[in-house]
Amino acid sequence: MPPKNSALDALRSQALSYTGNEERVEVNQRHLIDKILARYSAEYVVYRELMQNSDDACSKGVEIVFETASPNSSETVPNLSAKITRVIFRNNGMDFRPEDWNRLKKIAEGNPDESKIGAFGVGFYSLFSICEEPFVSSGKECMAFYWRNDQLYAKRAPIPEEEQPKESWTTFLLDLREPMDMMNMDEFGPFLARSLGFTGNLREITVYLDHHRLLNINKKMREPRPMAIPKTMHITSPQKIFTLKSVDLQSVQMDATRLEVSRWTREVRTTVTTIFLRTASGNLDVKVPKQFAAEMERTTKKYPPSQTALQLIYLGHDEKEASTDNKTIFKDLLPFPEQGRIFIGFPTHQTTGFCSHVAGRFIPTVERESLDFVDKCLQVWNHELLSTAGLLSRMIYEDELAQIGNLYNEIILSHHKPDELEDEGTSKAREWLENRALHALQAFQFHPSTPSPQVGYYIDAYFFKMSTLGLSVLSSHGVKELDKVRIPDAAMSAFMKNLPTIPTSVYSGSQKFMDKLEKADKVQRISFRDVLGELESRTLTEAQMVAMLRWWMDNKSKYVTSDVEAKAFFQNALVCTGTSVLPLSTFKWFVNPKLTPVDMPLPPDTLPYDITKTFTQPELHKISTVWQELNLLEWTSYIVKEADFETSPVFAEKVLHVLSRGWGQIREITQKAIVSLLANKKCIPTKYGMKTPNESYFKTVTLFPDLPVMVFTKQPLEKLLMAMGARQSVELQLVFDRLVNAGSWDHMQLVKYLASVRNTLSANEMKRLRATPIFPKEDFTNDRSVPPKTEEVTDQSTAAPTPPIKRYPANTLYVPTDAHIALRLPVIEWKGRWKESTEEANLLYELGLVKNPPIKDLLEIAAPPNEQAVRTKALQYFFDNFKTLYANQYDPNVKVAFLPTTDGSFQTPSGCFSNTNCGVMDFPVLHPDLRIHAALLRIKENPASDKLMEKILNSPPTSKAKARQVFEYLHSIQGNFLHHQWTTLRTTKFIPLDDTGKSMVEPQSCYFFKEDSPFHPDLLTTIDFGRNANLFLKACGVKEEPSPIELTQLVVRSPEDFLNRNGGVESYKSILRQIATHLHIIRTNRPLLEEMMRSPFLLGEKRFNQDPDEVSLSGETIADGKQGSSNDESDDNVGQVIVRYKLARASDIYLVDDNVLQQIFTPFCAPMEELLESLYESLGSTWISRQVRENYKPLGRLSRTSRSDALQALIVERAPLLLNGQSASRLNYNLEWLTTKLKVLQVPEIQLRREFVPTGVTKSEGTTACIIQDDKKVHYLVITAQGDVDFFDIADALAKHLLKKKKLNDSIWWSNLLSTSLQNLKRKGFQVDRILNAKKAEKARIEAAAKADAAAAAAASAAASSSAASAPPPSSSSATSAALASGVGNLGPRQTKEYFERLTEMFPDCDPAYLLKALSKEKSDHVQAVATDLLSSDYPKRMDKELESKKPDIAPVPGSFPTGQSSAPSSPAPPLLPVGADRLFSGSLFNRLKSIRDTVVGKPITTPEPGTTSTGSQVSSPQVSSPQSPTPNLPITSLTKGNSAEHQRKLEQSLKTAIANCRPNGRSDIQSEPTVSLVSEALANSYCDSKPGHSLKFAGRTGPLEFYIHKDCDADQIMTSENLKSLGRFVNLLMILAKDVFGLAPETMHVMYDLEGPTIAFNRGGSLFFNWRYYVSLGHDDGAGSAIKKVQGRSVSARDEGLIYWFFTIAHELAHNFVSVHDSKHEYYMSSFCEQYLPTFMAVMTALNTKPLPEIPSATSSTTS
Repeated sequence: MPPKNSALDALRSQALSYTGNEERVEVNQRHLIDKILARYSAEYVVYRELMQNSDDACSKGVEIVFETASPNSSETVPNLSAKITRVIFRNNGMDFRPEDWNRLKKIAEGNPDESKIGAFGVGFYSLFSICEEPFVSSGKECMAFYWRNDQLYAKRAPIPEEEQPKESWTTFLLDLREPMDMMNMDEFGPFLARSLGFTGNLREITVYLDHHRLLNINKKMREPRPMAIPKTMHITSPQKIFTLKSVDLQSVQMDATRLEVSRWTREVRTTVTTIFLRTASGNLDVKVPKQFAAEMERTTKKYPPSQTALQLIYLGHDEKEASTDNKTIFKDLLPFPEQGRIFIGFPTHQTTGFCSHVAGRFIPTVERESLDFVDKCLQVWNHELLSTAGLLSRMIYEDELAQIGNLYNEIILSHHKPDELEDEGTSKAREWLENRALHALQAFQFHPSTPSPQVGYYIDAYFFKMSTLGLSVLSSHGVKELDKVRIPDAAMSAFMKNLPTIPTSVYSGSQKFMDKLEKADKVQRISFRDVLGELESRTLTEAQMVAMLRWWMDNKSKYVTSDVEAKAFFQNALVCTGTSVLPLSTFKWFVNPKLTPVDMPLPPDTLPYDITKTFTQPELHKISTVWQELNLLEWTSYIVKEADFETSPVFAEKVLHVLSRGWGQIREITQKAIVSLLANKKCIPTKYGMKTPNESYFKTVTLFPDLPVMVFTKQPLEKLLMAMGARQSVELQLVFDRLVNAGSWDHMQLVKYLASVRNTLSANEMKRLRATPIFPKEDFTNDRSVPPKTEEVTDQSTAAPTPPIKRYPANTLYVPTDAHIALRLPVIEWKGRWKESTEEANLLYELGLVKNPPIKDLLEIAAPPNEQAVRTKALQYFFDNFKTLYANQYDPNVKVAFLPTTDGSFQTPSGCFSNTNCGVMDFPVLHPDLRIHAALLRIKENPASDKLMEKILNSPPTSKAKARQVFEYLHSIQGNFLHHQWTTLRTTKFIPLDDTGKSMVEPQSCYFFKEDSPFHPDLLTTIDFGRNANLFLKACGVKEEPSPIELTQLVVRSPEDFLNRNGGVESYKSILRQIATHLHIIRTNRPLLEEMMRSPFLLGEKRFNQDPDEVSLSGETIADGKQGSSNDESDDNVGQVIVRYKLARASDIYLVDDNVLQQIFTPFCAPMEELLESLYESLGSTWISRQVRENYKPLGRLSRTSRSDALQALIVERAPLLLNGQSASRLNYNLEWLTTKLKVLQVPEIQLRREFVPTGVTKSEGTTACIIQDDKKVHYLVITAQGDVDFFDIADALAKHLLKKKKLNDSIWWSNLLSTSLQNLKRKGFQVDRILNAKKAEKARIEAAAKADAAAAAAASAAASSSAASAPPPSSSSATSAALASGVGNLGPRQTKEYFERLTEMFPDCDPAYLLKALSKEKSDHVQAVATDLLSSDYPKRMDKELESKKPDIAPVPGSFPTGQSSAPSSPAPPLLPVGADRLFSGSLFNRLKSIRDTVVGKPITTPEPGTTSTGSQVSSPQVSSPQSPTPNLPITSLTKGNSAEHQRKLEQSLKTAIANCRPNGRSDIQSEPTVSLVSEALANSYCDSKPGHSLKFAGRTGPLEFYIHKDCDADQIMTSENLKSLGRFVNLLMILAKDVFGLAPETMHVMYDLEGPTIAFNRGGSLFFNWRYYVSLGHDDGAGSAIKKVQGRSVSARDEGLIYWFFTIAHELAHNFVSVHDSKHEYYMSSFCEQYLPTFMAVMTALNTKPLPEIPSATSSTTS
């Protein structure tokens, strides 16, 4: 079984504390460098690293000189076969700086400059791969490296002035370890050219062999062209690390001049190679989280830069064509068509996946040949940078396509029309643009990258993702987005002219890329929808239409086409027929020239013969089943409409001949149809002109010479003419003329006659009858519903003559029904009963007699000013016949106002509404009797939103009652309002504040009234119109409460109102806290911030002792002080503490950082709350210490005494603890000054004079310590000689001098550190081992002397014992020794001894025999079980003499203060706790309590929230083990003794003050973000202190405590009856601990509940919050709390477990009133709270075991949704 961690930890601690010699770990540097180079063995790595350093040094040129063993300066031809013995590398960059020289001799310490490439610090050591001892010279200094055994050394020396070069060069001299062959320039040259591609400063590289220049590479760059970043681009990387700010595009020309030597003839030849390319440089802003930056700095030794650049090399088509064909030396710099590489200053082995190089601040592996994707932090960095590379490559591609598009528009579109044939110039321009576009596609076609495929994958993915638009591509209509372009189809090219398609050459040249895009659904083939779009856009020519129809025929044979698609196709295909353009769907016929002539007019729905002549009849039927051969009937129906048909005898005769030719082949029914078409046409040529068939006579009719006889050149078929109605005899027209023109005649007889000869009447006769006024109408005076008036006629001779009968055409009269008569309609006069089925009726119907009134006439009858009875009958008639007669004719927008409304008016259907509620806004409402027909009439239920807006704006409600009705109605239809209308309502004054109609307010300026509002109703404009009305107003902009800025404006402008009307001082403080909490938001409103600085709205406090009956100053408020007076003896006779409040400007209020100054001068000060202090300080308040001038005057001679020396030693010893955690920005002096420069002297007396600068008031008093400075600028800490040393005065003097800004807690904290013993500090978590170890030697010496004295005393005792008459009874110590030797219970001797020692350490005053007896009773978990029993029982004590014998005589430890009179130990200090409680605090009490707490309830989890502190997840902190032996009451000198009680008193007062400073939260919602801060401890490692965020809202009260829940929680679901009982038990527990143990006010305690998270409790500016969820989940709630749990073998009730757990939790949160982070200070104050209040807690627990918990009502009092 492996050993426990605790045993291993103890063993490690023992080894570290061993006093043996320390041994340094040694490194074999030669082996280390060899192993580094083994992983750093890339080709040409030496030159790569040297060139990288040159570029970092801003070098413009580099020279590489290869020297042979015996160079010959007279040779004109270089000897390439000679061996190279030395390499000289030099650059003309900056000279080495001191830090560069220092870094040069350090391994693995990279360049910390984030703008430089170097990161791992091993680049320079690549020189050792070819050189043994390199030599470096730069500027005026040089450095040589040499080996001594396996250790590397370096010497740095100045260069003599006479040897210093005139030009500034940095030179590396490398004597090769072994001679080597000359570099192969075919490989070395491309490497150099490739390396020059992305250098930021390097422009030229020259290679020499001895004095021969073999190669020169020069880079020229044009001025960069800024590239506009489209708004459609996503310029931020996925995790927001990089943001693209700008892109510069730069043209580059690179020239290579190379000296080539023929191997055989030794001829020398110089070749010059030139290439052109483009580089794009993207400038990036870098923003990384602090934790991410720290992790990167740990890995790369560099902090991430705030800005960086990403570059990309792109070879365009024109650059490719312009570059020299011989590109051997530049083959790697121009990768096209191969993949590019990733450059990190210089090229790596990693490819990019496309045809461009990419350079940037990628993080490589150590060998710099590939990117680091292993480290999680570096992986994120590289992935983010690769995504930005995808963005940059996309921008370059889009820029290239944009240029191509501009050229296309200028060259092709502006000079060439789409329908014209291209000339030779246009064709060549199109070919050039297509080649350029194809090159761009091929350049950005992505392939799998190597060795890591992630690189290509990320760049490829974000190439497409970083733009909201599709990829641009050249099409047949210029550059378009990919989703607007289609893949070409040869079958459609003849007619698809408007649809942009990819040119065939571009598509075939990038086939794989296009297939990939098509597979990803980024480009599509020509679809049927595209064909429809083409057809919609234009009219096809006949040739294009033929091609399209053939495609359609083939498409139908291959694919299934739906009816909808076919219909759309024929509707969109347009055909030009003469001057008209018709869709293909309108064509029904095609021409058969054998039947129908093609040279005569054809129907418009006949396909042009030029289109159909290339198709066979089956093919035409296959194209469309609708198309039929044009027949004679259809042709005739069209031809008769031609004007020539009735005016041109030749045209008419030709038509009749065509009909005659086919007359015998058509059916009889068709013949009749054709005759009906010709009967009324004047198509017969006669001698009197063109006549209709029934007006024309055959030549055989000769009765009258003036008859119109037919005249033909060749007579058509006689059967045809007879069928048409040509007459062979004369008709009887005379009789008819007489009947009509005779005058007074009976129309009834005429109707009967006409009905009898109806079949003989021609169409013209019927037409004439219809137009002739033949029929009289019924006279209403004789209406059967109105009796006729009777008049007596006395003389027939004098009677008026009978007026003539007025007659009307039939189509102006109505059928004589009762309904028509009731409507006052003109009905035909009819004798007898009207019968529908008679021949007479049918004839009249044919002549136009109206059966039913038209809808317009009927609605006019139903509208005013007609009589009500007539209107009612008209409406009834309308509704009765609506479905059968008027449904299709009815238009709801009719302009006739025929509908009655509730207000008595008449409205049109669009002018009234069916919803009765809209009447509250004076809109017309349809009469209730007609609402059943509202849907039938299509009457709207509510007015449109614009009408509602017009009403609100022009006629707002003037009373509250009216407004409530209006707003409730508007709530019911608020979904109809538009966004801009809501915006208008927000700023419109339409809400009445009273019933006068004069006081109106806009929604954004008022708030909803709340009963529990923290604001007085008079302070805010509040409204309440009921729930539904309020919902509408809320949508308009009425708020529940003011926003932070609004609240601030209200308070600043009316501070006295808020103070006097809103609950007094405490409520006003609560408002100020809200303002302080949201100050970061208020700062954004600069005018408001300036107004806050000027306004007297801040609350100032003045505290003084005064008789409460005194009169307060004007404008001030007096209140009793809550904290009471101090506990000093001098305060016994002081009166009651009075607090006076006053509103003032920030500049008139002071911040208290020194309570003494506040008590002396009593100015108006800010409340002592950190949150409010930050507000006051931001607005201009100053700290009181800055307004007081202090003048210290030592009285007497300064001298050095043992007292001052002891204090000097103590300060030096505790200096690391004093400055622990203090940032350098807060210190005036550092640790060295405190330990070496500050001297301590003694003086009889010190006089202190203070002057309050604003008022000039001065106060003088004595003090015990100060710091002064002499003429030599030496600082002295001066202390007085009388009385005890006051550590608070000493700490206060040190803090004033050392800290730039001192706070009261600083003085208290430092006084604690100076006055507390090292053992107590260690017990409370401080790392003081270093100080204690310094005292071990002295302690060992003292213990040795003590052992010698003890041995002598034992010998004397033995001699005395032997002379005794009888032996004494055995002592308890001997019995104890026997038990330890034999073991007790089920324990062996070793375990018994171990457990006994541990318990003795915890309880040193317990009787040993009792301890052994208790151990023997336990079966398991012996130590925990016995310790728990001892804590809860009154165990027997060991005898005092025995206890005293156990106390070792310990001399004062180094750093303690001797009395100066005697070195003998003094009596212990008086106890700090009540009588009977001293046993609880003996030994390492707090460690024991924490051990018990951790055993019973588990370790607490602590994390503070931002701006607050909390108990949450475990935060790592330094852990100190307990002493191995009990800590006795050490004798202390009078210096310490005199101040222990004073220090303890001040500590207790500080703890009470911290409790008194707790405050209620005031129902404020809590919103904070999580943070992580770094905590640094002296003598310990740093650690992270995480703070989770909170999002809580006030839910109500549970008993006396406020209850808050997470904003995502539903209060109704949480507050069940069972949950309320549990919540009540939790409140009971907290109230016991708060009131009975700590003395906390109940309103400072708060209960919270969240759904998840690590927060158990937190402290928010003095408001304590405790999580009910953890109370339940930790098992502290089991109903009555009496359930027994087994913990470590012991029985513990849930109630006791909960009390212990939450006791420590409260102490933890109270400690955060002193310090926010979890450091040693927090541990100190937490332990102080536990020690101070543990006796009270134990007493409370004992009392609770005898009585149950009191009940507190558990129901919440005010739950909000």
